[in-house]
Amino acid sequence: MFSSAICSSWPSDSWRKCHVVVAVSGGADSVALLRALVEIHQQTRGKGRLIVAHFNHRTRGTASENDATWVADLARKLNLDIVVDQARAPSSLTAEEQARRARMEFLRSVAEQQGARYVATAHTQNDQVETVLMRLLRGSGIDGLTGIPMFRPLSPAVTLVRPMLTIDRQEVEAYLHELGQDHRHDATNDQAHYTRNWIRRDLLPLIRDRLSSDPDASLLRLASQAREWRDAIEAIADRLATQAAQIEAGEPAPRMQIDTQTLASEPAIVVQQVARTVWRKAGWGEQAMGMQQWQRLAAAVLDDDASTFELPGGISVSRQGAMLVLERC
Repeated sequence: MFSSAICSSWPSDSWRKCHVVVAVSGGADSVALLRALVEIHQQTRGKGRLIVAHFNHRTRGTASENDATWVADLARKLNLDIVVDQARAPSSLTAEEQARRARMEFLRSVAEQQGARYVATAHTQNDQVETVLMRLLRGSGIDGLTGIPMFRPLSPAVTLVRPMLTIDRQEVEAYLHELGQDHRHDATNDQAHYTRNWIRRDLLPLIRDRLSSDPDASLLRLASQAREWRDAIEAIADRLATQAAQIEAGEPAPRMQIDTQTLASEPAIVVQQVARTVWRKAGWGEQAMGMQQWQRLAAAVLDDDASTFELPGGISVSRQGAMLVLERC
């Protein structure tokens, strides 16, 4: 049953023919994912290789080193290749976002070096609930409320897949118990000063005790509805971006022009999505662009008297007649 749920996450069975990098921290979720993928490959005689990847953040001293050793031993028991890397210095990745980016860069690199088509991570339905609630409290827009995507590209050749997003953590524990498989425990997951840990350990239990309805199901439903709205707006924005935007190739970066007259009668939320769409087409990173920055960019499209300003990544925004011009400073 557990393995079947993971199989259903992929749109087809073609992934069994491809190499897959499996991110394994040593925790219950990632160990369950690894064991399930091994089981599936044994049953279906999958032609692709499974490669274990472990990134040591070096934030917990000896415990981090022991986790790496434990994961390497598990990979050997399962007759799998393993690639291990670590942060450059102990505790150098102190921020959650820093650690996440370093880990994703490592996984992408391993996949490209190994010729793997997919990178699989063990985010569960519980992670999805926590993410949606955290973003809701932070005032996220529609994109944020869609939650964790099942798939997203890491590079033109590598796709990140999260095949356990529909699986509850209790199912994970039951599966490991059935196998008699142990796992590691990261003590930092118990520390409430991390926002996600506080939501998981303190806030969500209070909400569940207080409400007679199922708050987890409500948050998952919210994410599903947000995805529907996001997809509808993106379809409109793609059409308008084709009509309104021109991207001129250049060095060291492209130059973007947006015809503001084409968008003058559109709602601000649609204009904002058009701006996101052309930004992505220009190949500019979105990580530093928050809701405030996207709103400011959309406002500049609709304001004939918009002044020149700068956005993250050194992108200058200026009004030149009916055109809003974006270019790297």
